[in-house]
Amino acid sequence: MLGKLREFIQNFKYRNAFMRCLIFASFLVLSYFFVYPLLTKGVVFNGDDSWYHIDRIIEIRKNLQHGIYLPFVYTYTFGQIAFPLGIFYPQITLTVSAAISLLFRYQVTGIYAGIAFFTLVTLSLTYWVCRKIGKSRSAAYVGAVLYAFAAYRTINAFSRFAMGEYLAMTFLPICLYGFYAILVGKNKDWPYLAIGYSLIIMSHVLTAFILGLFMLVVWLINLLISSHKLIQIKYFVYAGIATFFSSAIFLVPFLEQETFQKYAQPSPQILAQTAQSFSNMLMAALNNNIDNGQGNIYSIGFSSIIILIAGAACFKKLTKLEKNSYLLALFVFIVSSKMFPWSFFQNTPLSVIQYTFRLLIIPTFLYAIVGAGIFGVICEGYIQQFRLKFLLLVVVIGGMLFGWYGSVYQLSTSSWFNQANQLYKNDSKPFNKDDYTSQYTPKKALPYLTEIQQHIAIIKGKKITLKKITPQPSELIFEDKSVIKAKKIDLPVAYYKNYVAYRNGHLMKVVSSKRNTMLVSSKGTGPIMVTYHYSKVDIVAIISSVLTWLFFVAIFVNSWIRKKKFFSV
Repeated sequence: MLGKLREFIQNFKYRNAFMRCLIFASFLVLSYFFVYPLLTKGVVFNGDDSWYHIDRIIEIRKNLQHGIYLPFVYTYTFGQIAFPLGIFYPQITLTVSAAISLLFRYQVTGIYAGIAFFTLVTLSLTYWVCRKIGKSRSAAYVGAVLYAFAAYRTINAFSRFAMGEYLAMTFLPICLYGFYAILVGKNKDWPYLAIGYSLIIMSHVLTAFILGLFMLVVWLINLLISSHKLIQIKYFVYAGIATFFSSAIFLVPFLEQETFQKYAQPSPQILAQTAQSFSNMLMAALNNNIDNGQGNIYSIGFSSIIILIAGAACFKKLTKLEKNSYLLALFVFIVSSKMFPWSFFQNTPLSVIQYTFRLLIIPTFLYAIVGAGIFGVICEGYIQQFRLKFLLLVVVIGGMLFGWYGSVYQLSTSSWFNQANQLYKNDSKPFNKDDYTSQYTPKKALPYLTEIQQHIAIIKGKKITLKKITPQPSELIFEDKSVIKAKKIDLPVAYYKNYVAYRNGHLMKVVSSKRNTMLVSSKGTGPIMVTYHYSKVDIVAIISSVLTWLFFVAIFVNSWIRKKKFFSV
C-alpha cells in the first residue's frame, strides 16, 4: 500500500504542494500533541514563573478586549500599583498568545492554545531553515521535531513556564539562518537575521543579549578566515538598522525610561552559584529530566546526547555547517556549566543573564541541525529503499516523542509542579502578586516600595492606606474620600516618564515626590486617574516599526512574484 501511495504522490501534478500541505497538517497534530499531556489536566501547573506570565497574559487579554493593543501600564495585576511592565518586558509576541486565548471559552485552554500555536510556528520555521541549508524533506522533518520537542524548549514551556524565553526560541532558527547566510555570502537573505532578531528582542531581552553575544563571537572567529569582511560588515549593518527600526515599538519606550532615571539590575544572581557541575548536567540530560523545583537541574536532554555521540561517530561525513554546529554546541554546553570560570565575569555586563543554563538555547537548536544531518547521512549512505527510509523516519520520530511524553508525564506528577495554591484553573482569578515589582521600580523609589505595594498615600503629611482603587485598561483610578477631597496628594505610584494623572477629565500637575512617587495637584476635587501618555517619540517608534515590517513583507512578496518559489521547500 505504501508503494501505491508513493506512486500516486509522484504522479500527482501538484505533488510539492500536496507534500507541503501534508507536512503542515502533521505539524498541526504535533503542536496539539505538545500541549496534550497537560491540557487534559485542565490546569496550568506550577512552573517556575507561571504566575508571572499568566498575569501578563491576563493583563494583555483585558486590554485587548477594550481595543488597547499596546498596554504599557499594568493595572489589573502585579499588585495594582500601575506597574509599567509593558515598557520593560517585551510583550509584542505574547500579545499573539493573549489574542489566541480570547478565542476559547476556557482560559486554561486558551493559554495552552497559545503555546501550541508557537510550537506550530517553531516546527514550520525549523523545517524551512533545514530545507534552506540543503536538507531533504525527511531530514528537515527530523530537525524540526528535534528542536520543537527538545528538552530545554519543553523546560521553558512547562517546567519554567518562561514564556519570554519560550517565545524567543521560536524565532531563533530564522535569526541564526540569516546570520549564517551573511557569513557564507548568501547576502540576499540578510532580512532573515533582522526579522528573527527583532522578534527575539520583542519576546525576551536576555535571550537577545545571549544570542547577540554568541553571534558576535562566531563572527569575530570567522573574520580570521573570511575574504569578504567588508561585504559581511555591510549586510550586518543593514540587518542591524532594520532590527532597530522593526523592534523600535519596544526599544524606544524602553530606552526612554532607562535614560530618564536609574534602575537597579533586575534580580542579580551570582553566576558561579547558578552554574551547575558538568557531570550533573550530563546526568540530567541522560535521564531526560525536565522536572522543576528546588535542586533540579536543567539540561539539553537525552536526544542531544545521542546526537553528541552519533555526531562524533560520523563526524567526517557531516557538512561543514554541521561540523561547526556540532563543535559550537558542545562548546556552549560546556561553557554553561561550572567548567567555565563564571566568577571572573560576575562584575561584567554578562552577569545580567542571571542563570547560565539560559545558554542552552544555542546547543538545543544547533544539535537539531546536526541531528538532521546525521539522519541524512544514514538515509543517503546506507538506505536505498523508500519503504526503509520511511520506516526509519517513523521509528526516529516515534522514539523522540515517546521519550518526550514520558518526561512530561513525570513532570506532571511531581510535587513541586502540583502545588495546589499555585495551580491556575478555568475559574481562577489573577494571582495579582507584587513580587518582582522591585525589578523595574526606579532606584530612588525602592526604599518606599513597601509603601507603594500597600497603597499608602501621603495627604497633608499623613500616611493613608487607600482602599478604593479601581483598575481599568491601562488606567488606575483612586476613589477614596480622602483622595477625592484632597487637592495635593502623594500617590502610591512610582514616578515614570510620560505618566500622567487626570481629575474630572483635566490634566493634573505631576512632579516627583521625596519618595520618587507621583505628587499630583489640582485646583478641583474628585477621583484621580493615572495612566501612560504616549509621547511623540513613542508614536514615531510605533510608526517606524509598522513601516519596517511592511518593508519586509514587500521584499518577500516581490521575491515571490519574481521567482514564484520563495517558499518552495
